[in-house]
Amino acid sequence: MATRHYHHHYHFSYVTSKKRHFSSLLIVIAFITLILLALFRVLTPQNTVNLKQLSAEDLFFASFNTLFRLFVSYVFALILSVPIALFITKSKKTERIMLPITDIFQSVPILAFFPIIVLAFIKLQMIEGAVIFILFMAMLWNLVFSMIGGLKTIPEDILSAAQIYKIKGLRKLWYITIPSIFPYIITGSLLAWAQGWSLLIVAEALHSYIPNGTITQDPLGLGSLLVNAFYNGQNSVFLVSLTVMILLITLINFFVWQKLLHLAERYKFD
Repeated sequence: MATRHYHHHYHFSYVTSKKRHFSSLLIVIAFITLILLALFRVLTPQNTVNLKQLSAEDLFFASFNTLFRLFVSYVFALILSVPIALFITKSKKTERIMLPITDIFQSVPILAFFPIIVLAFIKLQMIEGAVIFILFMAMLWNLVFSMIGGLKTIPEDILSAAQIYKIKGLRKLWYITIPSIFPYIITGSLLAWAQGWSLLIVAEALHSYIPNGTITQDPLGLGSLLVNAFYNGQNSVFLVSLTVMILLITLINFFVWQKLLHLAERYKFD
């Protein structure tokens, strides 16, 4: 009787492993750096700059403040959009009622409520909250409607398999729903950030909506720098701020969204 031996050959690529570890290390360092910068920003807030003597440090913190507000708004919008989309598509009856209602809400220009929002947050002494809230509202519906479209594309056999194996609740959300709509989350995120960038100039120039407001009340950011530099005729500051904003949008698109779009291709149903 002959005994057969089966040998499994594992191929290990040192170069590939090294690249992965290096990428992971960069991500960890970047994450720690962002946390430290966020803590520094909270402990030492800076809202006013001298446009005639704008330094590289001022420009750096203006850029960081803008990205911080966009990121916080996006995280809140992403977290809230998942249960909203799931609730709307819960049943045919719910969808028939809620979809037109949400469509009306997202059709109303967010700037129509902006003065009321600003005044409410001023009374609460939360100027920063007004900017984040308006960006959050601008981002939310892009994510919600993208997710609703994604939920409708999940094949029935996938849902039936989940029901057969009794995969429910958070397990279903994490292992089936989120991966299934991941491409739509990325698409919605792209639209949400684009909407956020487009409203940033208005959101950070709060003094226009404050009775007897001045530019010193504007939170420091690229949007407020652009508006105030243009208003005061500081063309060099305006051009530098605009260049930095375009550079940031380009870098984020190339290093974040393009990578995520490429990753999302793996989760599409053929």
